[in-house]
Amino acid sequence: MQQTTKRLLEALLALVPDLVVLVDPAGRITLFNNACEALTGYRREEALGRNLMEFLVPPEWMGIVQQRFSDPFAPEVGVPHENPWRTKSGEQRLIRWRCTAFKTADSERPYILGIGTDVTEQRRIEEMTRAQSRLLERFFESTLTCAVLLDRDFNFIRVNQAYARACQRDVSDFPGRNHFDLYPSDARTIFEEVVRSKRPRVAESRPFRFPDHPEWGVTYWDWTLVPVLDDRGEVELLLFCLNDVTERERAGQELREAMNQLRGLSRQLVDIQEQERRRIARELHDEIGQSLTVLKLALENRIGEQGSLADPRLKDALATASDLVQGVRRIAFDLWPPMLDDLGLLSALVWLFERCRAQGDLYVDFRHSGLQARLPQDIETAVFRISQEALTNVIRHAGAPQAEVAVWVLNDSIVLRIEDKGCGFDPAAARQSGRGAGLLGMQERAALLGGMLTIDTGTGTGTTITAELPHRGRQTT
Repeated sequence: MQQTTKRLLEALLALVPDLVVLVDPAGRITLFNNACEALTGYRREEALGRNLMEFLVPPEWMGIVQQRFSDPFAPEVGVPHENPWRTKSGEQRLIRWRCTAFKTADSERPYILGIGTDVTEQRRIEEMTRAQSRLLERFFESTLTCAVLLDRDFNFIRVNQAYARACQRDVSDFPGRNHFDLYPSDARTIFEEVVRSKRPRVAESRPFRFPDHPEWGVTYWDWTLVPVLDDRGEVELLLFCLNDVTERERAGQELREAMNQLRGLSRQLVDIQEQERRRIARELHDEIGQSLTVLKLALENRIGEQGSLADPRLKDALATASDLVQGVRRIAFDLWPPMLDDLGLLSALVWLFERCRAQGDLYVDFRHSGLQARLPQDIETAVFRISQEALTNVIRHAGAPQAEVAVWVLNDSIVLRIEDKGCGFDPAAARQSGRGAGLLGMQERAALLGGMLTIDTGTGTGTTITAELPHRGRQTT
């Protein structure tokens, strides 16, 4: 029976995961189980009979351990404590011990039985957790971002100083209160969706009125709501971070209002400019042009009356008058082609392209679709002026004998594309040199009508200008 009990005890000691060590009255190891072997790297045969203090306890811990066991039967011996063991590789492992002392019939001094658990990794994790908690605590309290911890029912767990200051409350005012009881808003549906979907949400410039501070008016906030999941994958906490962007939003609104006013003024100036061009063109044609024509006819009559005896100076004057008539007509047409009023955009563009060929030796390959019907006057004017400016640049700078112009009308917009295979240019350099005014003018015309103009070019690559102008719902005039 005694032998059986011994074998059972040996089997039990071999199976238990805890360290089991027995030290005799002289401090020598008399029991060293499998767990001790696995931890230290020493075989049982290497450990038995060795003095435990000298063999396994680090020198800097010897005094502490000896002091603890100076009275083996003192109550503190049975209290769990921790001290390290040295392994065969020189590593130190922290062990949590539960010890007891007992005497045998043939011994006056006690044996000490220790049962230990390796807590090295546990303590390392705990220290890392404490360090991370300290870091999180410092971040939570030092960040300028408003930070809030909520439970899944949106009750405040904790807020940082930045959030409390933004609300003009004390940090202690929040814990235990429900967020939407304190600050009602339609954002509750978003919070509920985050809990349901377990996915974070981001909001930008979201308006909010503080019910306890109506004098603040509408405030604006960028915020994120991040769910924190528990071990089961369920939402346990919500991290709510906010930034007050009220000043930014108000400044943006003021800027947008100013831009809208500026755009309105710019459009008025363009309209006035076109009206003035039309008026000057008509005056040139109707008054100066007609006067020059009368003068030309008078000179022709005078020369006809004198025949071969006509003064050569009259002939020179007649030639000058003829040139002036053509010049005034050309200037008047440049200011405002009358066919744009009378016949529409298609006829005006055809006239423009023929003039480019006659005066600038530039052939224009023209394709179009949907131009048979009249478009709103401001749209027709913008397309004509952009085409005029772009082709003038081709003649002056591109060095290309040909350009391609395509215009097509869609259901809600008109698209203009002008392309040449010339030398191209650097837009930034053109603007810096002062040659970019025409480009800016084209872009501004498009923008004033709610459209967009892009310039695709580069040195040696040619140039493509594309303008897209909306026209649906606009009335023709």
